[in-house]
Amino acid sequence: MEGESEPTLTFDGHRVVIGRGPSCDVRLPDPSVSQRHALIRAQGGDYQVLDEGSTNGTWVGGVSLAPKAPRTLRSGDLLRVGRVWIEVRIDQAAPTPDIAMATRDLALALVARGLGALGDDTTPKVLVVEGPDIGARMDLADEGRIYVVGRGEKCDLLLADPDASREHVQLVRRGSTVLLRDLGSKNGALLGENRLAQGRDVPWKSQLELRIGATVMALEEPVAEALAELEAAPDEAVPEGDAPPAPKSSEKLPDVPASPPSVRGAAAPIADVAAARASATTVPARKRRSRVTQSDIFTAVAALVVIALSIAGLVWVLKG
Repeated sequence: MEGESEPTLTFDGHRVVIGRGPSCDVRLPDPSVSQRHALIRAQGGDYQVLDEGSTNGTWVGGVSLAPKAPRTLRSGDLLRVGRVWIEVRIDQAAPTPDIAMATRDLALALVARGLGALGDDTTPKVLVVEGPDIGARMDLADEGRIYVVGRGEKCDLLLADPDASREHVQLVRRGSTVLLRDLGSKNGALLGENRLAQGRDVPWKSQLELRIGATVMALEEPVAEALAELEAAPDEAVPEGDAPPAPKSSEKLPDVPASPPSVRGAAAPIADVAAARASATTVPARKRRSRVTQSDIFTAVAALVVIALSIAGLVWVLKG
């Protein structure tokens, strides 16, 4: 992990919620992190962090925060939520496009790393669950590659269903999303209860089945399923003295005038995977202002050095 660039999430707002739940701004899929663990907020010309009544508490350096008791942050401060370390940077940057999707992709990236540590297969798959080809499957191993389903000999998933066209639908994986498109088939295709529009990409959610004639297909996403299981799990209490030390590679940054903070790195959980690098952009700083406003920016960066510690927690849950 050393030498790799750190992915970055940039928030355009004055509040950032940190936690394990799917509604959090920074999603840390580690069982020691509570559903809603901590909050960073703008207060006057400063930024403050508050613990939200978490199971394992929020720490600034070696100091534990009392629940709901705010503490002013400085650039370079190290926070610990559960077993995850976060380094806070105060700076300005352009906001990350589609922040909700980028946050989810980073959470999925860490879970994929945890499953990989267990030796589990993380590849999304299309499974035929009804019809003449029941039991057939197609692995969506390559992101960005177009996979074709139909009766044609060159199709990636070859169907014997007479109601299927030679090239019926195509699938492509973009980040954490699988997109479906009808290729102008004669009999059409249903995703759940809705007919696929021809020539237009539609996201395939794993709870929906795809029907082509008498053939029914399901989407299996091991990483998304593991993330959902992890988010629904109870908090794991971290025994006293069992918390990880602060990352050795993190150095305290010099103080800068109040501008937006950055939750750097830390956090390991949202971390260092190739898929996340697309959102890890750095932009030149703009002219600093003397006061913080609602349009100031939070920049959350994942610290690669802590990922191994977070994986240990993931393994604990995923084994169960």
